[in-house]
Amino acid sequence: MELLCSTTSLSSSFALSSALVVPSSSFPVPGSRRFMVLCSSEKSQKENQMTVSVTGATGFIGRRLVQRLRADNNSIRVLTRSKSNAEQIFPAKDFPGIVIAEEPDWKNCVQGSTAVVNLAGLPISTRWSPEIKKEIKDSRIRVTSKVVELVNNSPAEARPTVLVSATAVGYYGTSETGVFDENSPSGKDYLSEVCREWEATALKADKDVRVALIRIGVVLGKDGGALAMMIPFFQMFAGGPLGSGQQWFSWIHVDDLVNLIYEALSNPSYKGQGLKHSAIGAGCWQELLMGLRRIRLDLGKCASS
Repeated sequence: MELLCSTTSLSSSFALSSALVVPSSSFPVPGSRRFMVLCSSEKSQKENQMTVSVTGATGFIGRRLVQRLRADNNSIRVLTRSKSNAEQIFPAKDFPGIVIAEEPDWKNCVQGSTAVVNLAGLPISTRWSPEIKKEIKDSRIRVTSKVVELVNNSPAEARPTVLVSATAVGYYGTSETGVFDENSPSGKDYLSEVCREWEATALKADKDVRVALIRIGVVLGKDGGALAMMIPFFQMFAGGPLGSGQQWFSWIHVDDLVNLIYEALSNPSYKGQGLKHSAIGAGCWQELLMGLRRIRLDLGKCASS
């Protein structure tokens, strides 16, 4: 898999919480490739600060991205459905100067932005009824279509020059033996269909707008995402495999994903369909579960000592 920023082997430990650290050997993924992304944007402060509008900013990934943008003194415009909810997550005292806008005011935020990051979409980690499946697709297509419309209708002098839009490794379908990269064809299942339409919608942006599509795997981190939902079950000795346990588990740490998004905002080589990035770690579910069982045992030892 090609990553267009410098990489180094992930030999350090992977933090799950302030008091819980899993050594790299506790997440056994034989033969897989694991990287920590160190993008050039971390090496020095940008001379020209950005103004970035973000959809999905109140989610697990979006919160961390907003924190990173603020840390580098960029201007942030949160595009949300609930201003009151966003204001609780991003209080003015902690995020001075942040702009929070509900949909009727998105136009004023998009115009004049340097870039737009589109992360919105209903979480897929729920029971899939026909109604939920429709909402999973519609939530992604509708917001992406709205963002593209606002970008395209902005005056040329106020139009964002970059659109970074999320998509997912579900684009490729599923396989217990296949190996996929950015050039692999799309699958034939429901999530593949969602991702194809999602990406096609983003690519309708004006030809002068650089579009970077990031195919994201399962996002891990101590503050949320899949891992935060799984660990409590293993602490209660209730965790177990899904099906055979041999399904591939393509993952990325939230900080590495934020680094990728951040780099895509400023690196002109991230452009078009040829630069879609998937997960930067992979193993099967059974291997992940073995790692989580070790966490459970370590917690038991800590509690008894």
